[in-house]
Amino acid sequence: MKVLIVGLGSIAKKHIKVLTELVKTVEFYALRSNKNASVYEEVINIYDWNVIRNIDFHFVLVTSPSALHLTHLRELSELNIPMMVEKPFLINLNQIKEFEKLRFNNQLIYAACNLRFHPVIVFIKEYLTHNPSKVNEVNAYCGSYSPAWRPDQDYREIYSSKNELGGGVHLDLIHEPDYLIYLFGEPMSVEISNRKVSNLEIDTVDSSHYLFQYNNFQAEITLNYFRKDTKRTLEIVREKDTLLVNFMENSVVDLVNNIELFKEEIPSIYITYKKQMEYFLSCIENNTLPMNSPKEAIVILKCVL
Repeated sequence: MKVLIVGLGSIAKKHIKVLTELVKTVEFYALRSNKNASVYEEVINIYDWNVIRNIDFHFVLVTSPSALHLTHLRELSELNIPMMVEKPFLINLNQIKEFEKLRFNNQLIYAACNLRFHPVIVFIKEYLTHNPSKVNEVNAYCGSYSPAWRPDQDYREIYSSKNELGGGVHLDLIHEPDYLIYLFGEPMSVEISNRKVSNLEIDTVDSSHYLFQYNNFQAEITLNYFRKDTKRTLEIVREKDTLLVNFMENSVVDLVNNIELFKEEIPSIYITYKKQMEYFLSCIENNTLPMNSPKEAIVILKCVL
C-alpha cells in the first residue's frame, strides 16, 4: 500500500503510527515544500506534483495547514484517489465557494473529525437511539490552555495561533459543533459570538459561543483556548433524565437517577485516530460513502462560519 501525505506535521505523524499498526506493508510518501526538508523515519520526500501523478497511491492524507487545504484539494482533484482531509476541511466561506466549483469524479473524500470515534460519543449516540426521550436543552463545553498543548513548541508559532494559517478556536475545536450535528442533526438557525478576550499572544479568536436552535430545544456551545484546568463535557437535559458526558473522565452519568451509564479506562486520544483510520480503510475497501463527506463537512462549516 502506497500512501501520500500532504503536510508532514504532528497530525500526519499520528496517522503514520496508526497505519503502521493496522497495515502490514505501507510505503509513505510526503509532498514537501522545502527542498531541504528533513526525512522523517522511512517517509519518502517528494517535491513535485508531476512525480505524484506517476505513482499509484492507495489514498491521500491531507494534513497540511487548514488554509492550504483548498490549494491541495484543487491539485488532488485530478488524481481520482480516496482522500482523508483533516479538520477543519476549509476555513472560510470564499474557500467553500471555490471548492464547490471543483469536480472530483466520484472520488471518495472523508473529512476527518476523530472525536466522533471517542468512546463516550460512540456510547451516547447509541444510547440516545435506544433510550429516547424529548430533549429540552443541550450544553457543550470545551476549554483548555493552548500553550500547554505542545510543551516543546512556542504556542505563538503553531497554526492555532495564526489567523493566516486557519487557526482560531472556532475552527480548531470544530469537534463540538461537529458532534452536536452528528447527534442531533442540522440546526434551524445559528447565532455566533467569536472574540479574542485573553492575554494570549495570538492573532486568532480564543473564545467562541454558539447557539444552535432546533425545533423543540436549543444547544449552546462554549469553546476557549485559555482555560488552564481543562474541561470537556456535553450535557443533555431531557424529559426523563439529564445526561452528563465527560470526555476527560471517559464517562456518561444519568444525574437524575444517579446512575453511571458508561465508564471505561481513560483512553489515549490515539485510540480515536486508530478507530477513525479503521473506518476510513473500510470505506475504501467497500467503496462506501463516508459519514462525513465534503457535503456534510461544509454544512457544519457554514454553521461555524
